[in-house]
Amino acid sequence: MKRLILALAAFAALSANAQTTRDSGDAAHLYGYFAKPGMGAQLDEGYRTHLRWHKARRDPLVWYGWYVGHGDRVGMFIDGSFGAPFAAFDKRVDPAGDGADAQKNFSPYAQTAFRASYRLRRELSTGFPLEQWKPSKSVQVFHYSVRPGTAARFERAVRAARESLLRQADAPSHTWYELIVGGETPGYMLMVARDGWAGYGARGESLEWLVAGVPDTARRQGLLEDLAASVAEAKVETWDYREDLSLIPES
Repeated sequence: MKRLILALAAFAALSANAQTTRDSGDAAHLYGYFAKPGMGAQLDEGYRTHLRWHKARRDPLVWYGWYVGHGDRVGMFIDGSFGAPFAAFDKRVDPAGDGADAQKNFSPYAQTAFRASYRLRRELSTGFPLEQWKPSKSVQVFHYSVRPGTAARFERAVRAARESLLRQADAPSHTWYELIVGGETPGYMLMVARDGWAGYGARGESLEWLVAGVPDTARRQGLLEDLAASVAEAKVETWDYREDLSLIPES
C-alpha cells in the first residue's frame, strides 16, 4: 500500500509538472535539420523513436515537428518547444540520456541546419496556439531582419497591425517572437496559424497591408515610413505540422 501511495504521488507530481509548462513562459527553441541524402524515412522513424524516449520519461515540455513546405528551406525538418520559461531548459529531463538517445536514433540521419531561440512578445501578438498546445495544420512563418537602431520603429508598426487584427473577428492568430540567439539581430519571427489554403485569400492579414489600413492619414504615413526604414529583409515560408513527429504532454 505504501508503494502504491508513493507511486500515485509521483504520478500526480509529474502530471502537475506537465500542466504547469503549458503557456507558463515565453521561451521558444527551434532546431532545423535536413535529412542526409536518401535518409528521409530513417530520419522520421528515428525521431519518432526519440520522442518515445521523451514520453517514457514524462518530459513536461511540448515538442512540435514541422516540415517546411514552401520557401528557401523547403524540405527542412524543424522541431521546437514553446510556452515554457527559459529556466525550464536548465532542468530538462536527463540531458545526457536525451543526447545519447538522439545520437543513437536520430542524429545519424540528420544534418543540422540551425539552432535558434526566441522570446515570445505577447504584447505584439493576438493569440498563442503553440504556447497553449493547440497547433494549427500549418503555419505561415515570416522572418524579419531589422536594421540596428530601428527596432522601436518596427515594433510601432507591429502594434498598429495588432490593433487592426483585433478588430477582425475571424483573423487567425498572429504570434510574434523576438530572436535571442541563433541569427542576425535585431530579428523577429511572426507565426500565423493556418488550417488550409482558404485563409490565404485574405490580403488584410499581412503586416504592410494592416498598417496601410490605418484610418488616420498622418499616422498611416508615419507607420509606413517606419516599416520602410526599419525592415532590412523579410522572408516567408510555410511549415506543415506533423502530428506523428510531435509530442504534446498528457495532462
